[in-house]
Amino acid sequence: MVQGSTYNESELLIQIASGEQKAFTVLVDNYWNKVYSHALAYSKSVTRAQEITQDIFLKVWHKREALTEVRDFKSYLFILGKRHIISSMRKKLESLTGEDLLETREDIHIPDQQLEYKETWNRILEGIEKLPAVRKVIFKKSRLEGLTYEEIAESSHISKNTVKEHIVLALNFLRTYIYFNKDYPIILIACLLLL
Repeated sequence: MVQGSTYNESELLIQIASGEQKAFTVLVDNYWNKVYSHALAYSKSVTRAQEITQDIFLKVWHKREALTEVRDFKSYLFILGKRHIISSMRKKLESLTGEDLLETREDIHIPDQQLEYKETWNRILEGIEKLPAVRKVIFKKSRLEGLTYEEIAESSHISKNTVKEHIVLALNFLRTYIYFNKDYPIILIACLLLL
C-alpha cells in the first residue's frame, strides 16, 4: 500500500482475520510507530521497545480470527499493548526479586542496584497488601493483571466510576506509602503505579 493512501479498516481486519498477510503488513505499517513510541516511553530502551512492539503485533496476528468483531481497532490495539507492556515490565521486576536470579543475571552489573530494585518491588507489594480488601483486589486486577476498568467493573459488579475511584485512592496511598518509607527510584514507581 502506498503511504498516505486510504483504506477501509473494517475490510482490512476481515482480510487479516482470513489470513491475508499483505493486509496485515498494511496494518503494521500504519500502527507500528504509535505502538513503538508507547513501548519506548515505558521501557526507556530502544531494543526492549522493538521487542515489545513485535510481540504486540504477533499477538494481533495470532488472535486474528477475533478481528472481525473489533469495531475500534485503535482502542483494541491500545488495550492489547497496555496489557503486554504491563506484563513485560512486571516480569522484569519479578525477575529482579528472585534470589537465584540476582546472582546470575548478566544484564545487571551493579549489585547495589539489584538490591534497590528488590527492595522497591517488595515495598510496592507491602503497600498493596495494606490497601482495603476491595481496593486491593481492584488495584491488582488493574495494575498486575492488566484488566481494563470496564472488565474490572463487569467482573466485580460495580460501575466503571467506582473502579476509577478505587484506583485513584490506591495510587495516592501507594505514592505516599513509598515516599515515606524510602526514596525509591521514580522510574520503578512509575512503571507499576502510573501505567
